[in-house]
Amino acid sequence: MAQRINYNTIINKYKAQGKGNVRLTRSTLYLSKPISTSSTTYSFDVLETQNSTLAPNELRLNLNDEMIITELGVYIECLVTDKTNSVNYGTKLLPYAPTQLKSTFAGLTSFWNGALQVSVNNIIYLDKFDTAKCQVVPRTQDNPASAATTILNAVTGSSNFGIDGMIKIEPMLTLSGAKKNNIILSLPSAITAPSTDIVCDSGTITLTAQRVVFIARGLNAMNGASFQS
Repeated sequence: MAQRINYNTIINKYKAQGKGNVRLTRSTLYLSKPISTSSTTYSFDVLETQNSTLAPNELRLNLNDEMIITELGVYIECLVTDKTNSVNYGTKLLPYAPTQLKSTFAGLTSFWNGALQVSVNNIIYLDKFDTAKCQVVPRTQDNPASAATTILNAVTGSSNFGIDGMIKIEPMLTLSGAKKNNIILSLPSAITAPSTDIVCDSGTITLTAQRVVFIARGLNAMNGASFQS
């Protein structure tokens, strides 16, 4: 019921602005940046037109649309390959630093001691939002490759990325394809890009931290952006 009330309120506000052709759809923004071992600041590109930095799995905002964010989260994106790096199995999101796999993953710890800032046209709408809110350590975890003798006990993480690490935002944030959107993550110290082998029932895979990720879910207002305001 609350979702329906929000939907009606939002669509009526667009109609009052003379935007009767706006369509609202459930949507997601998936923004990422390569891990830098020397930088403590990450500025995420929001728009599809910023395609020189666009990663294949990113979901960005169209110039004509607005994104009304109801929840957000931050993660570390890892590349999953076979042990020789010749087969690419895609990516895995981490909501915590899995130090049980390898001690070098402790180099990711400060990622969940950082802060987010979101501004639109230089007006700050979210400030000093601590990333510790997004840290989720699952009860079941992975066994490292060195635990080959206990391979039957190796399990995958139990995180549910539909809920784990995603924080509801009130008041809601609105990003616009027609405005300057700044999403900045500041960390207390630079993070590393560790890699480790994991034993599974069919062999060994390699997990390599590659990118920092900002995920936002909410309502996409198609044709909601205005270049006159």
